[in-house]
Amino acid sequence: MDQEPLGPRAEPVVITATDVAGSRFVSGTGAAPDPGRQAAVVAQAESTLPMVVSSLYGQRLASVELRSGAAGDRFFALTDDRGRNLTLRLDAVPLPSGTVARTHVNTTSDQHVVQLSDRMDPRQVGRALSHEVGELLAVRDRATRAAAGDPGAAGVAPNREQLLARGGLGNAARRLSLTEEDLGRVGELNHLAARMNDTSLGASQRAESRGELSALIDHLGLRPQAPADSDRHTPELRAADIRRDLVDPHLTPAAVGALRELAVPVERLNAADATELHEFRSRAEHARPLGASAETPPLPGLRPDGSPVPREQLAAAAAGAADERTRAGAATLDGLRAETAATGEWPTRQVVVGGGASLVGRDPRALLVDARGRWHLDPGEGIVQSPDQTRDMRANGLGDAHQFADPTARVPRDAVRLWEDQLAVRGPLVDGTAALVPAGDGRLYAHIRPADGSPDLYVKVEGTPTVATGLPPEMVPGVDRRDAVDLPEALDALRGQLPADSPARARLTGEVGAEGALRILREEGVLDTLRSDGGARAALQTLDATARWEQARAAAPGRVFIGDEIALGRFDASAAAAEGAPKTWLVAGAGGTGVANAEIILEADPEARVTIYGPNLPPALENQVQFTALRERFVSEYGGDGRLTIDIDPGNRVGAVRMSTGADGRPRFREGNVEAEAYVASLGRTAPMPEALRELSERTRAGGGQVRGDLMFDRDRQYLGYGVTFEAGGRRHRVEVTGAASQLLPRDVFPRDTQAALTAMAVRQVPSQSGNAAPGFAPVAEQAARLAEARARGTVERHASVPESWGRPAVAGATAPVNPAANAARLQSGRRPAPPSGAAAPAAPGPVPRIQRPPRPSR
Repeated sequence: MDQEPLGPRAEPVVITATDVAGSRFVSGTGAAPDPGRQAAVVAQAESTLPMVVSSLYGQRLASVELRSGAAGDRFFALTDDRGRNLTLRLDAVPLPSGTVARTHVNTTSDQHVVQLSDRMDPRQVGRALSHEVGELLAVRDRATRAAAGDPGAAGVAPNREQLLARGGLGNAARRLSLTEEDLGRVGELNHLAARMNDTSLGASQRAESRGELSALIDHLGLRPQAPADSDRHTPELRAADIRRDLVDPHLTPAAVGALRELAVPVERLNAADATELHEFRSRAEHARPLGASAETPPLPGLRPDGSPVPREQLAAAAAGAADERTRAGAATLDGLRAETAATGEWPTRQVVVGGGASLVGRDPRALLVDARGRWHLDPGEGIVQSPDQTRDMRANGLGDAHQFADPTARVPRDAVRLWEDQLAVRGPLVDGTAALVPAGDGRLYAHIRPADGSPDLYVKVEGTPTVATGLPPEMVPGVDRRDAVDLPEALDALRGQLPADSPARARLTGEVGAEGALRILREEGVLDTLRSDGGARAALQTLDATARWEQARAAAPGRVFIGDEIALGRFDASAAAAEGAPKTWLVAGAGGTGVANAEIILEADPEARVTIYGPNLPPALENQVQFTALRERFVSEYGGDGRLTIDIDPGNRVGAVRMSTGADGRPRFREGNVEAEAYVASLGRTAPMPEALRELSERTRAGGGQVRGDLMFDRDRQYLGYGVTFEAGGRRHRVEVTGAASQLLPRDVFPRDTQAALTAMAVRQVPSQSGNAAPGFAPVAEQAARLAEARARGTVERHASVPESWGRPAVAGATAPVNPAANAARLQSGRRPAPPSGAAAPAAPGPVPRIQRPPRPSR
């Protein structure tokens, strides 16, 4: 439920019945509310929802009951007039200014979440819920009609041109139907009319509701605003009458009577109502949205003439956008090289590394370096969400998923490619990868490796670069998940356990694999000593597990994969069905990546059989389109062909990869009672520094410098990403990381409790019932849009920890996540802990292995 945001205010505000933003019902800006407000808002919502349902939606919803789940969470169980069950959870969280409430509608699982602003006056909860329930029912109705083949709902995007708005009808006259948002507004009209006539309320409360209703009527264009002697009065009056005709069938009898009395020109109102309306209009005139005059770029997914790309033309449009991107990238490279040749210097540019859904916030002035990653390489059908589950993407500037798929289908892969490629060409771009490196001249450079194989080049970085390179790598099975998740961390920890003058320490540098590291430690006679030392346990566990992984990869090429390799095109799908190819697959890990991997393998080879093995299924899976469809196609218990088995048990534990040789001489892999010819590890992700920053980080630390991190939020406590400051030798460089990459903080920069608080915030901000997750496509698009807005307004704030209001439970009795404030001062600047008592201190860093300057450009 979005409202027009207020202009700048000197003090923080909360939503009250006396503030103004179109309809006296707004969300303000500013600091977090008092500690009890979230609980008060939720308590009010839980007591109000049954009354809202029974009084306004009793013909649509037959029952509503508050229940507690197995994990102690509270939700309402409802039944609609068709006998279908649904659930609705309520929470009060930080929401952007101008947003009173929002509903995560999931027409796949029929589990829904209403999030209310934690700055709102609890007395306004009833109006908010009246809107959200009305909008929720409208979204469900459209999905039901589409599934039944209704031509008005299937095969076409929903009407997005809100009919209920001030002034003439404009473009809305093309399709005279109420949008889902409009129907939510009707719920507000009904709610306020009921309160206006509720004799159990005091006279002042009834009068306040009457004033709110009159203001809302004005805001929704149900009365003309132009004076009677104005040329605009007649068309506005005609438009108001058309709106009334469309709204009336959805109004309660009380609302019909109230609008008959109040939805008239101001000249026909009684003196008190007219005076209040004039005051409202005066306040509204001085509450213009910030940035309202800025030109909004067109949504991607449109043809050059501005019309939507039809569904049947999606594949061709995506291919055309890809070609345009290729040409634009080549032109950018030619321009950079021509500038270099003319000046004899590397060019200077603002730089963004990485894209994906973060391209929504793309600065058209910055040089984008992006390798066309995840969805340009993934052979799957599309993202795992439906258009209904991503319906807010359009408001964030990404695209309208309903344009290309029905409400509960998957958003097609070609749609994602089309959107990303059209956003990418809004400024200069290079298809390729980039690493940020410091040089002896004190500047930060982007070392660019073009994807077309042409020579590398450098660009001097201007301002603060942005990195949005997606999720970090997945972990190898069997590593220590707490202290040494990957090989670099393990080697770093082992070097810290060895004396400064140890030959083994000197040899554990450069490009050394796990097997090579174990061999060095054995040759130097220190391996047994380290194994007996508890301080090296985690590092050696990771080293042993990684060595076994390297051995399995070497012994069974093409049969042992990290999950991302399947999704990123490093799995040869065309060869999967060939003679001799593996027919039985073990996917270790039951998360979203594991499920996606199983689908890709099953699609590639009609004879393949896959077992997904793990201790549990993430809650979000049950709410996603992909997983439910996958079970119905391939799991026998759900009516599928039986080629997929999901082996989930709390006792299932995945250790280091276990390989043996079968009777046919081919390798076999085992977990529990499952044996397969091929193995895919999808066990979660490591959290290193993004690859684009790895060299910068290592050189900073090698020079005795510090690497510090901070979390970025806007003034509404919306997470924007994290910043990293690299400081050495009196020089300082700052980089900002956003998108999926920003959800996993580098372990060598941020303490564990900060990551725990960020994870808890992400789960609450993007609840699993939505079918989404914080690193997912739609949430990343929203984050990127908010980061771009905050940068434009200069309102990016740096925090040492997650704001406390994101960790506070909204329901009494809930368990609060770890409070990061207790350890806010522990922002770490190095990976290695202090040596244990009696151990030798690490050697002083050597000279900085930095480039004095990037290679001189050739003329």
